[in-house]
Amino acid sequence: MNSMTGFGRGISTDESLQITIEIKSVNSRFLDLHLNMPTALYFLENAIRRYIKEHLQRGKVEVNVSLKNTSDQEKVFTVNHSLANQIREFLVAEGFSQTKEQASLKDMMSISKDWLLLEDVPFEEAKLESAVLLALQTAVTGLCEMRALEGVNLEREIEGRIATLETVLQEVADNKDSAVKKYEERLLQRISNVLEKTDITVNMDRFLQEVATMSDKTDITEEIVRFGSHVVQLRNTLKENQPIGRKLDFLLQEMNREVNTMGSKGSDLAITDRVVVLKCELEKIREQIQNIE
Repeated sequence: MNSMTGFGRGISTDESLQITIEIKSVNSRFLDLHLNMPTALYFLENAIRRYIKEHLQRGKVEVNVSLKNTSDQEKVFTVNHSLANQIREFLVAEGFSQTKEQASLKDMMSISKDWLLLEDVPFEEAKLESAVLLALQTAVTGLCEMRALEGVNLEREIEGRIATLETVLQEVADNKDSAVKKYEERLLQRISNVLEKTDITVNMDRFLQEVATMSDKTDITEEIVRFGSHVVQLRNTLKENQPIGRKLDFLLQEMNREVNTMGSKGSDLAITDRVVVLKCELEKIREQIQNIE
């Protein structure tokens, strides 16, 4: 089980360049991938996206790629001849130089330095690709390791919540029969009180049958059984070696449905109090699984 929160960094260095890749991820319903990289590496965007999609299923993922030239020797001067010629013409026009050919370097640089640039020599694409993929592999590995570690912590915490669910569910099961019995007794008493004040004659067998039918509607045995089954599924799902976030979310919806039915059927304080506890624990688990891949 993996969390969707993590961070990884990869650095690939040789005698002339350094590639640094940082990846961070947070929770998201789907895989939402954002890349930031220098234009010199745009040709590798699809390869980077493909590699990440092979290793991550969900999460908002931000990838930052930087390229650094580590060799001063691999730089060249580039002259913007059009701009340089305009500067010479300006110097002549303003009387700083008699002719364009006599314009001094100092005067030209004082006007603008943009006409003479020190730029990196373009790297071979094969060299860039090799360095980027190496750094990417390291970064993704680090990210996945952190997500897995966080997943272990989440699993441990959810397991504790599941243990609480099982304990409280057993308490509900222990009280369900007495809750139905109490409801039946209250119903009989209320109806008897009404009948005592009237001259209505009732068929006692039919009367008791109707009371039993109404009492059965408060029985939550089926809900308890289904909820218990979902608890087992929840625990087993945590052990699966694949993305389980959506499956857990579905199970939590089903469990909430069952516990809501328990609450609507039950009128006994021993049941309703424990239903509140179940709802609180389910909400805490729901918050945690939002960060599970």
